[in-house]
Amino acid sequence: MSLEDRAAQHDKEIVDKYHNPNADYDMTTYDYVLRPSADGDTGPIVITLPPVSMAKGRWYSIIVRNADPVNTITVRDFPGPGGAIGDSECWLGDIVMNGKCDRLLLYSDGLAWIPAGPVGEWPGAVTTAPPGTATPTTAAPTTSP
Repeated sequence: MSLEDRAAQHDKEIVDKYHNPNADYDMTTYDYVLRPSADGDTGPIVITLPPVSMAKGRWYSIIVRNADPVNTITVRDFPGPGGAIGDSECWLGDIVMNGKCDRLLLYSDGLAWIPAGPVGEWPGAVTTAPPGTATPTTAAPTTSP
């Protein structure tokens, strides 16, 4: 593919979209790079991923600029039909980041969000328990037989 055709797969839209949100933010399919910040002024914030089927074949980078155990940044799946938990297959739960430089790299295969890292866990993040439970749990890594 020549350099002139590099953006052809993105319908000629500008794809180098960078955002530095400090409030709740709903990502679009072109929001490839996010650098969110949460502090005492903003409080905790929630980042909602784009629909997994619309993001097929794309990578998304999220690196925390500022956060702490009280002012967290939560990454959640796009709500499923009728307000279901999410539209991604096998979504493990909300990803909570609470420290500067916590990072997340996600890939969409069109059906599920896949983190870059060990299979079966959200690296360095805490997932919330299913609705109706009070305590967060850490995702357990899977092991191969």
